[in-house]
Amino acid sequence: MDLNKFTYFTVIIILILSLSVACKKNEKDIEQEHLSSAIDKIDVDNNVNWIVVLPGLGCHGCIQVAEAFMKDNIENKEILFVLTKISSLKILQQKIGVQVKEHPNVYIDREDIFAIPTDNSHYPCIIRLKNKKN
Repeated sequence: MDLNKFTYFTVIIILILSLSVACKKNEKDIEQEHLSSAIDKIDVDNNVNWIVVLPGLGCHGCIQVAEAFMKDNIENKEILFVLTKISSLKILQQKIGVQVKEHPNVYIDREDIFAIPTDNSHYPCIIRLKNKKN
């Protein structure tokens, strides 16, 4: 009788663990849902095909490359630059030599709605817009 109870409880525990692992969302799904929701919260022009999210904190080298990309492509209206978790807009503008408020394709995310809720929040993110609403 004890062996049957042990087997029964073992099967139940394995079943519970299997279901909890199977129902857990992976990082990619979490990030995609979060970013889709964030994009829905802001006004994105119809001509925008790309969104580049630049975090203010994180991987130093990656952010420097992304800032240089922003400086070189700030006039491209197909790209929306989202600045999130920016500690000092003034310092950023001095670093890249661009007054971001003068460009309509720069969104300053003061509410951190684009701050990715995974460990990837320290890296720039490039989003290709498909099936845009017109």
